[in-house]
Amino acid sequence: MGSNAPSSSDRTRTNWTPTMERFFIDLMLDQMHRGNRLGHTFNKQAWTDMLSIFNAKFGCKYDRDTLKSHSTNLWKQYNDVKNLLEQNGFSWDDTRKLVVAPPHVWNAYIKGQPDAQVYRNRTLTNFSDLCLIYAYTQADGRYSRSSHDIDFDDDALGVNFGVFLLLVRLCISIGIVTLSPFWGSL
Repeated sequence: MGSNAPSSSDRTRTNWTPTMERFFIDLMLDQMHRGNRLGHTFNKQAWTDMLSIFNAKFGCKYDRDTLKSHSTNLWKQYNDVKNLLEQNGFSWDDTRKLVVAPPHVWNAYIKGQPDAQVYRNRTLTNFSDLCLIYAYTQADGRYSRSSHDIDFDDDALGVNFGVFLLLVRLCISIGIVTLSPFWGSL
């Protein structure tokens, strides 16, 4: 009815080019750096800013749900690869930017997890940045803190960012993440 925003059926057909995906990931990293994400979600202002900048850059009129949907897809990709890397025999080849394992390991894993086939020869150039964005978002309790762990003089964002930096350093130490010039040194 006069709206230029893509309909929900158009959103499912959004063709994300590598350039668009890289730009979107950079926007999410920037919003994280600005402190516009608490826990596992970006705040409303972050989504508004990302949408405005993304649409201006690519001359499109996507809505917030389109970006959120792609963020969810990237989170799934991150989780799929992370789960692969937690299995015996799989490792990350940072030079080639892909998950590697001997053929017999892949074959055995794919028998039980056929959806993993897509990652067998798939280059994931943005995986280290996905680690920065999504590594802290899992709610498995390993990095949770109680009120006994927090100095009440600390603001909540500082505490969350400190845990985030700890996780990033862990990812760097095991070779999953390398820092881009955007982040400088941690």
